[in-house]
Amino acid sequence: MLDERQIGDLMLTEIESAERPSTLLDVDRAMTTARRQRRLAQGAGAALLAAALTVGGLTVPDLLAPDRAPTPTPFGTAPAGGETGLPVALTTVDPQRVYVRFGWLPDGLRNLQYQAGLLLSGPGVHLGASNGRTDDQRQFVAVSLLPKGVQPPAPQRDNGEFALAGATEAGPELNGGPSVFTSYSGAEKPEAILRWEYAPKGWVQVRVFGVGPDARDAAVRVARTLRFDTGIVPMPAAVTGVPANLGLIQVDVSESLDEPLTWYAGMTWTAEPGTDPGRQRARTLTVGVSRYRNVTDPADKAYVDPNTTVDGHPARFGGEKGNESLTVYDVNGANVTIDDSALLPGGGTRAFFPAVTLVPDPATWHTHLYR
Repeated sequence: MLDERQIGDLMLTEIESAERPSTLLDVDRAMTTARRQRRLAQGAGAALLAAALTVGGLTVPDLLAPDRAPTPTPFGTAPAGGETGLPVALTTVDPQRVYVRFGWLPDGLRNLQYQAGLLLSGPGVHLGASNGRTDDQRQFVAVSLLPKGVQPPAPQRDNGEFALAGATEAGPELNGGPSVFTSYSGAEKPEAILRWEYAPKGWVQVRVFGVGPDARDAAVRVARTLRFDTGIVPMPAAVTGVPANLGLIQVDVSESLDEPLTWYAGMTWTAEPGTDPGRQRARTLTVGVSRYRNVTDPADKAYVDPNTTVDGHPARFGGEKGNESLTVYDVNGANVTIDDSALLPGGGTRAFFPAVTLVPDPATWHTHLYR
């Protein structure tokens, strides 16, 4: 059974491939994975990650410019001077904006997700939907929106093999221009990969996997009904008091529409300069909010396991040497998780918790992905 604590981990692996939508939703595993990735990145992994974030010569484009100090604003509020629509290809990716939304989806794809900002594959936007299966019945749709001049990558295969490009075939006219179907080797099930320019030199890709009977027809219908804009990502909480030296680099939002309904919304800040993407992701502050569900079975991934209290709420705290993780349970129907790699001032995650202000009734809140 899907649960609200099966979100972020698979979202992180999703971002690694920039292709493969998550099928499970797990907040605790997300925090654990984030900490593990930071430790790896702080060592040799930082160099490898920095290399992985260079796609066809791409470096992080002004997402967190080293010559301009980021100005923190309460999360969930609109930056001033925003524009609507996508008249030109993205040169920067604002994590607070919803650049693309689903219109139509094949039946049964009820696990939805959206990520924007500095993904593990580089700056970009990912929109996904899946049926929540991990076996040979797995189905998903993945949309990748890329910055100006960046070509869509090859898909990641489950067996780890490198996918080789095959034949291409002209697709329908989309966004006033041509599209192309591209095939790759190693597909475990029938798939369709459709690409076109959402603006000059700005590519978008729709990948449909395991959806029958005609994956190409499904890809075209998904593509024709995508909605592009630059609205603000709705969030279940506003976050104030973020240290002035930190800049927002990523937003992750997921929701499962299967019972019990679950969702997760997370945001990540860093103090590292934009010239070193590996270091940017290695030292971060992450705040995640998820729907609370009381689970007393230790074998359940959603098991509520407090070891302290914060502001009268049961909570679980862990960490050392400034690296802390704090989950506060059932705050008006939501869990709040703060994961810090020694970026917060004195008092750490416990002192920062009051800076997270939830919407009035978070238990009934839905993401912008709710359909």
